[in-house]
Amino acid sequence: MQTSRAVLRRGLVFGLRSGAIPAGACAVLWLMVAVTRWVHGPSGSTFEDPPRAALAVVGSLAVGAAIGAVTGAVLAYAPQRLLSSAPLRAVLCFAIGGTLSSGEVAVMAVSSDGGYGPILLALAAMPVVGVVTAARGREIAAARLPAARHL
Repeated sequence: MQTSRAVLRRGLVFGLRSGAIPAGACAVLWLMVAVTRWVHGPSGSTFEDPPRAALAVVGSLAVGAAIGAVTGAVLAYAPQRLLSSAPLRAVLCFAIGGTLSSGEVAVMAVSSDGGYGPILLALAAMPVVGVVTAARGREIAAARLPAARHL
């Protein structure tokens, strides 16, 4: 049971770190739009609306946390045979990360009022999120792997 909690915690930490990247990018964009509006006047950006910008930042962080928490939960309770096989573990983590990153597409669709740029960028990031999740799968599941206990 202790190892399952460690895997869940590692998954959540991974998710918060990975969610902080798009959340940080949205926060910087929001700040740039706010400064531009203050200096040059309104520009017509949907990020001029503070609730939409806050939704983009908080929503991106929440999607990252969900990806990490679900990945950690699945790896915490997956059969040992699946965890021991690196290709199977990678495919499982890729599927989780790639599928759940569609939440980022929804966050960008709502926060950008249907703007094509942010939505296409979030769609293009889906396979990247899957690959990163697959690459970090061993680190997340390390507490349950037999070889990791001897280190």
